[in-house]
Amino acid sequence: MIRVNHNGTKMDAEDYATRGPGNVSEVVNHVKQVRTDGMGVISMKLVGEGAFTTREDRKAAMRFAFKNAGVDCVTVGYKKHGRSRRSY
Repeated sequence: MIRVNHNGTKMDAEDYATRGPGNVSEVVNHVKQVRTDGMGVISMKLVGEGAFTTREDRKAAMRFAFKNAGVDCVTVGYKKHGRSRRSY
């Protein structure tokens, strides 16, 4: 599992104490290296711990993870439990 999203929110940073954005290109390079080594990669913090409040930002994060970073799958957390309109 690796923290990755399109703009570095809640990702690993050079100096994590500053809480600044993470180094996106460094993380993408790391993802590509471990994939070359034969490992699978799961992306977490995809929506920046809920920081991405717009649909466009969440879609951009998802697109980036699969198309640019090359992850195999992602985990997505939810802030609140909602009811489905479907009846199961």
